[in-house]
Amino acid sequence: MLRYKKQSIVLILTSLFIAACQPQGDANLQDEISSLKQDVRLLKKDISRIGSQVKDIHTIAMSSQKPQYKTLPTQTNFTADGSLPLLGSAASQLAIIEFSDYQCPYCKRFIDQTFTKIKSNYIDSGKVQYLTRDFPLNFHPKAKGAAIAANCGFKQDAYWPMRGLLFNNMKQLNEALYQQTATDLSLDITQFTNCLADETIASKIEQDIAYGSSLGIKGTPSFIIGRVEGNQLISPKLVVGAQSYETFAVLIDELLEKSAEND
Repeated sequence: MLRYKKQSIVLILTSLFIAACQPQGDANLQDEISSLKQDVRLLKKDISRIGSQVKDIHTIAMSSQKPQYKTLPTQTNFTADGSLPLLGSAASQLAIIEFSDYQCPYCKRFIDQTFTKIKSNYIDSGKVQYLTRDFPLNFHPKAKGAAIAANCGFKQDAYWPMRGLLFNNMKQLNEALYQQTATDLSLDITQFTNCLADETIASKIEQDIAYGSSLGIKGTPSFIIGRVEGNQLISPKLVVGAQSYETFAVLIDELLEKSAEND
């Protein structure tokens, strides 16, 4: 719009020049010049107004990147004695715990659009340790079975590739897919099959659901993010939804800055 207004001024000024170069009566020429000058003044006012609106839009866009969150009480033993899948260094200053569902399209969108950037910029650099818990929703009938398969992959040190393959095939979740995925990852198939029927794995997932519910989590993906001190997650923030990378980066950077101040 701003560009259009500028082009309009150029056209008017051009027409002014052309009018001045054409043979016309002096009175008509002066009237036309006065009219065009008035149009130019009005367009300048429009451009000023549009510029102000653009600035307001930019401010709103930037403020929308500031994450909405709920501050939770400090979480002790947030790693569940090291029993959770972990990506990154356990010595990292911050920790993120993701609660997800393998049939949740928003979880898939987060992984595709945001997670890879978080991994590259914060996890791989040693600033953040990333843990996961399962939160299969009751209206996603195949989500719990996929969570069990992922945890059985974890038993054979193949959690992260198993997780990625399950999310990439979220519309085909079934036992045949789990078996094929285990085969593709060169897992011990007998051990994997026995694990799928292991009640302790299903029980672990129920514990994840109960823990997430106790924090106020109702949907996926949800995340708790906080500074690490010992085996505690200090006043973590609960962030809900497939937020953009920029939203996570704002919160992570703020927490990293506070962590540096406390060192």
